[in-house]
Amino acid sequence: MNQVARPDPNSSTEKEMIAMAEEELSRLQRQLRIMEDDRLAFSDETSTKLEKQRKIILQLREEKEKLCEDINVATCKNQKRKDKRMSKDITKLLEIYDEYQEHVRMEKEEIVEMEVQIKKLEGDIKKLRPKSSVSCHLFQARLTSGQKSLQILRNKLDNMVKKFCAILAANKELREEIDHLLKERNHFNEIWEKLLKDINTRKKYMADLIDQATIAFDQREEWCSKLEALKKRADMDCVLHSEEMREVQRDLDHYMNLREFLCLKGQKRVLRDLEEKERLKQESQQQELERQLEIYENTLKKIREFCAEEDVERIAAAFLKQEEENFALFNYVNELSHEIESLTNGIHEIQEKIDEQVEICKERDKQHKATISSLQKDLAIAAQLTAEDKNQLQQTKENLNETLKGIKDIFDVIQCDMGPILRLLGESAPINIFNVKIYLGTIEKRLSDIITETYLAKRSVLTRGLDKPMISSLK
Repeated sequence: MNQVARPDPNSSTEKEMIAMAEEELSRLQRQLRIMEDDRLAFSDETSTKLEKQRKIILQLREEKEKLCEDINVATCKNQKRKDKRMSKDITKLLEIYDEYQEHVRMEKEEIVEMEVQIKKLEGDIKKLRPKSSVSCHLFQARLTSGQKSLQILRNKLDNMVKKFCAILAANKELREEIDHLLKERNHFNEIWEKLLKDINTRKKYMADLIDQATIAFDQREEWCSKLEALKKRADMDCVLHSEEMREVQRDLDHYMNLREFLCLKGQKRVLRDLEEKERLKQESQQQELERQLEIYENTLKKIREFCAEEDVERIAAAFLKQEEENFALFNYVNELSHEIESLTNGIHEIQEKIDEQVEICKERDKQHKATISSLQKDLAIAAQLTAEDKNQLQQTKENLNETLKGIKDIFDVIQCDMGPILRLLGESAPINIFNVKIYLGTIEKRLSDIITETYLAKRSVLTRGLDKPMISSLK
């Protein structure tokens, strides 16, 4: 009978397993590619972030250096002295402004008073006109005198207006200068507050960096001490291991010698007198082996008690694991040492930069001191010139007062009429630089009158002297 061919179940099972293995392999390959892409993306992103952080750190360091330079410049003695001098100048300008305001107020009061006097004179003129009839000559004289007085008053008013305008212009300039100085002061205060805020922020950042450096230094000291302890422990372990290896080598040598001896001993010998010696030797060797076995068992027992484990394979695995951990710690300590060395180099670089900045600041301080000394010399020269100008001004005021006093004495000596001046300037009219022209005009008029009277008197005397001889001749 022909047998029917049956399908081989083993072949189909193997194909399915091969297909599953291929699918698993393709899946793992896809997962590997995805993980590779993720790793590349993560490395690119990490490198980009690190580059950005390095740029930010570099920029922050540059800003820190600039801020330190600005702070040194802003807090230097020259800048403080300049601020004090500016505040003194502003105070002085404000005082001058107040003085000019007072002068303007006084001038305005004088102008108002002058207008009142003008109105009063105009009223007196109007009152005097209808009382009595005046001759043409007298009216013409009074009209000329009034026009002259009016012209004098107009000239005086014009001068006062010019002075008032000049004071107003100076006042405007001072006000603009004060406004400009106030704006500069506000701008300086804003910059100063901003700088203080930045300084506080930078100080906080520097304190954080110092804390981090201190923590890193402490960690470095701790890891260095741990590294030293690990080195000592590794040396001790190496010594112990060497001792154990030597002990094992000795045991191995002894075992090999014993084996060789037993092999030789197992051979049949003819000499019977040596059998007893060989037996005794074998017994001693067996006792030695038992003793060493007991030592090994005791050692193994101590190791089990120390490790709290009965299984020898687990003890060996734990020992290997501990060795791997020690090696990993050794590598980690090496990495920390390298990082600490790089941090130390960075600290040295920062210290060198700080020393360079200190030298730069010292050089700038020397330059500032030289500038201050030159400015102090200029200030001394300016103070000397100011004192000389003040002395000259005082001398000029004294000379002017003496001149005004001499004019008043001349006015009193020649007995000038005070009526027009009192009607024009009021009841109290002391001589000053503003009304000295009126006094001089009055003195000039009075001198002209005196000269005319003297001339007429001399002429009358001469005329009488000529008439007397003519009368005597007629007789």
